[in-house]
Amino acid sequence: MSQEDFNGGALAALLWILTIILSIISGMLAWNWIEPESFWGAVGFIILWGILSKIGYFITFGLIALFTSD
Repeated sequence: MSQEDFNGGALAALLWILTIILSIISGMLAWNWIEPESFWGAVGFIILWGILSKIGYFITFGLIALFTSD
């Protein structure tokens, strides 16, 4: 197994871990901001959770692309 294969696998594992962490953190932030107590509150929570997740993904993957570029 070459070093490039190892680096690719390590990067894939890092992306999986970061995706899970970002999803949890953005869900907690959305819950604290919205505090859904009704159907429309839950809908707002899900929408905000998706928006915060996407923002976090774009920032994180942009930083990873910056640091891993040749």
